[in-house]
Amino acid sequence: MLSSKFARQLSSTASRCGAPRVLPTASRRAYASVSSANAPAADELKVNGDRLWDDIHYTAQWSAPSPGGVTRLCADDNDKLARDWFREQVLALGADYKVNATGTQIAVIGGEDDSIPPIAMGSHLDTVATGGRFDGPLGVIGGLEVLRSLKEQGIKTRAPLCLFNWTNEEGARFFPLLGSSTVYAGRSTIQAAHASQSNDHSGITMGSELARIGYVGDGPNTFQEFPISAHFEIHVEQATTLEKAGKPIGWVEGWQGMTWYSLHLKGENGHANTYPMHSRRDALAGAGKIISALDDLAYTHNGRTTVTNILSGPWGACNIQSDTRLSFCLMHWEASGLDAMGADIEARIRAISARHGLETTVQRDIHLHPGDFWPDAVDCVRRACGEKGMPSRTGTGHDSTMTQLLVPTAMVFARARGGVSHSPEEWSDKEDCVESALTLGRAVLNFDELMRTKREFQLPAHIAAERQAMSVGRN
Repeated sequence: MLSSKFARQLSSTASRCGAPRVLPTASRRAYASVSSANAPAADELKVNGDRLWDDIHYTAQWSAPSPGGVTRLCADDNDKLARDWFREQVLALGADYKVNATGTQIAVIGGEDDSIPPIAMGSHLDTVATGGRFDGPLGVIGGLEVLRSLKEQGIKTRAPLCLFNWTNEEGARFFPLLGSSTVYAGRSTIQAAHASQSNDHSGITMGSELARIGYVGDGPNTFQEFPISAHFEIHVEQATTLEKAGKPIGWVEGWQGMTWYSLHLKGENGHANTYPMHSRRDALAGAGKIISALDDLAYTHNGRTTVTNILSGPWGACNIQSDTRLSFCLMHWEASGLDAMGADIEARIRAISARHGLETTVQRDIHLHPGDFWPDAVDCVRRACGEKGMPSRTGTGHDSTMTQLLVPTAMVFARARGGVSHSPEEWSDKEDCVESALTLGRAVLNFDELMRTKREFQLPAHIAAERQAMSVGRN
């Protein structure tokens, strides 16, 4: 998943900056700890639940019309207002604040030893077009509440702390998704992120819109420029595991595998009424069969598929569709299943395209095998949850699935009513949001304490195997 060049850069940077070293030995779900106790500072921490709850609902005002929900797309005017609010809040805390070229807002609070790369928290303030007020914003506002509470209670960490507001995590306005965290992880470039096209096919790019709202900055863009020691994120569960178990919070052990494709089908222009059927090259007809094949694919492989965007033209009443574009994703809990789905749909696309005489371009934009978060970081969250938590797994991607390529990373889940997400009906109760923020803060403090005595952290098995393969390849 990482290029060998990037892996060498990562190793060199970690050594220069004093970032935690890693041990390439970790088995699946190896989250046992020698102790279930939290760090002393973690047990002392309290958060202001009323303030957290008020901020969640206050920031929901910055939305396009969305009864009961939030529509705040990346780099739109409402996103600018939310970003401006975030800047004001972290500056009031005395944070060192920067914005990078992909619009990510970075706030750093100093620690006892600022030579240590900061322990980061983060998520995103932008939403999907039919979103709620928790998916994304809870992670940023919860991290903000942790920083405020630590300052108010005089709890000083040894390592600095960092809070990210990542850009275009959802990919709701600009494709592909994870727009800034992929750049940070070395999986994409600033230029590619800026060139991300609007999903409404207007020709607007993420770079032009970030510039329009004043959020193309000169802050650090990559891990090499700005290393961190770890990354922790709150998110609503988007499933019913916690709800069914009666648990308000959970520690996230890993994620489902995901692949996103862009598909371009080119046929031939012609009159919709007069052309004989046997000689048509109808791109939309081919796309329809591919969409049907995708639906069949999910059941055949026991996975999941979704067509997330479609554009076809030329528009009109009497035109054969000669140019059709699709975006779709594949999901599977097993790597072999995800790979089999990819091979299967690519073969079906070739066959359908040949049947309809279509020129076809298939691009695999993001490919992420299922995996596990870092055991030591997950254990910090597990201890922070205590008896109120339980293990869970996420069915989708997050900015944390990018940072886990680099450093110890883990996530906190907050219970979601009915597992509903990406909907105005999305809801997490106040008490569950408060518990998730408290757990986030305790997990960060647990990791800060862990770094006092431990410099080597277990790699998840999938990263260990990958880096071993790259090492063998170089030799």
